[in-house]
Amino acid sequence: MLAMTKRALLSVYDKTGIVDFARFLLGKGFSLLSTGGTYKELMAADVDVMAISEYTGEAEILGGRVKTLHPKIHGGLLGRRDSDEHRDVMVSKGINPIDVVVVNLYPFIEKFAARIPTEELVDFIDIGGQTMIRAAAKNHAHVLVVSDPADYPLIMAEWEENGSVSLSTRRRMASKVFALTAAYDSVIAGSLQDGVYTPERFTAVYKKEADLRYGENPHQRAAWYLPTGSKGALSDLTQHQGKPLSFNNIRDLDAAWRVVNEFHDLACVGVKHSSPCAVSLGASVLDAWQRVRDADPLSIFGAIAAFNREVDEEAAHALKDIFLEIIAAPDFTQNALKILKKKKNLRVITLHRRPSDYWEALPVDGGICLQELDREFAPESAWTIPTRASLTDKQKDDLSFAWKVVKHVKSNGIVLAMNSRTLGIGSGQPNRVGAVQLALGVRDVAGAVLASDAFFPFDDAVKTAARAGIAAIIQPGGSLRDKDSIKACDEAGIAMVLTGRRHFRH
Repeated sequence: MLAMTKRALLSVYDKTGIVDFARFLLGKGFSLLSTGGTYKELMAADVDVMAISEYTGEAEILGGRVKTLHPKIHGGLLGRRDSDEHRDVMVSKGINPIDVVVVNLYPFIEKFAARIPTEELVDFIDIGGQTMIRAAAKNHAHVLVVSDPADYPLIMAEWEENGSVSLSTRRRMASKVFALTAAYDSVIAGSLQDGVYTPERFTAVYKKEADLRYGENPHQRAAWYLPTGSKGALSDLTQHQGKPLSFNNIRDLDAAWRVVNEFHDLACVGVKHSSPCAVSLGASVLDAWQRVRDADPLSIFGAIAAFNREVDEEAAHALKDIFLEIIAAPDFTQNALKILKKKKNLRVITLHRRPSDYWEALPVDGGICLQELDREFAPESAWTIPTRASLTDKQKDDLSFAWKVVKHVKSNGIVLAMNSRTLGIGSGQPNRVGAVQLALGVRDVAGAVLASDAFFPFDDAVKTAARAGIAAIIQPGGSLRDKDSIKACDEAGIAMVLTGRRHFRH
């Protein structure tokens, strides 16, 4: 016969709440087994507990690497209580059932995020803990496994109310275990893949940050997840005020932060529908904002404004006079925050990190496409000027500015700029001349420069730009009809730069 004593095994790295939970289990008639630091914690709290080594009759070895990998432990976890065969084996081997497992893992994910050296990191790979909770989760019909201290109150409340823990709750706890171990192993795999650019199995693990009210539209469910084991620019933002971030807010905030961080000089960007509507450098934060606002006063209404410098009191006074969804910056003065607080629905956000992602995963139905982010520009030393007209220093500066912006514009993308400020942006058009026409709008752009994210397949876009008085153009080149575009530039007295690198953004 199997021993009737109910047993619980407790072995946790995060000891939050473990003493109270252990006492709860004792009150339910369980005898307790424990290891290492958990055993010491319980003994210090006067909790009646037996050491694993005393229970198994085997001392831990290899500096603690092997202490729970034993048939008396895993047989007690995996043995099916409804199987005569399993019961017979357990009786013959002197293996007692273990009915509750309370285990959480070494903090490999946190240590990886802290970027400790690999030779130290490997010591935080949990073997025994992972093995125990997986075994218990597999046998959840008979074993309750608890891997998250946050679940202790829920378990205790249900147990007190119903006299036991339901199968549905045990199943949910088991599901959490397999989600945890999948994430854990994924981060371990990623930590060992230095230099592997497209691994055979791509794994990415995210933890839910928040449920969102809805997605792009009110009928779509949505949630926000952050990566496990790494820190991105949005992972530790500080929201000072305003309504919770929406799905569209998060997308737009990400786009705005990527654009404004292209510039070392003080810059401001306005973003609408994940695409820049205006960008400007400035002598001050106020100056950059005013230039952005005036560049597209229609589109900036209800947009996101992002800065790459601290927002001060002077700029805050101007920013509060228009409806914006979000103002984002690396910092705000205390007076600026006080001024913006008068707009209670305005989201004011400090972003503490520059964008750092290397890869982006683009969903397709039933899968993803993985690519490196478009991070680098061809150096200006690689630019060629095939036209008779050459560049002035001012034109070169404006072309460099526009080139940094157009990389973030949906293809087909065109940016017009003058004096380090956008004058017009044409994005997401099915043909390039249409994007040029959209960017030109009704504004006088004589003397401005034009950036195109990809080559001109025909000379029609160049001729359209020439009629509007565009003075210089930057584009990657590479079309079979490059000569036609160069000829059109020469006829109009336009200088053209070929960079040799395109910047499609679909």
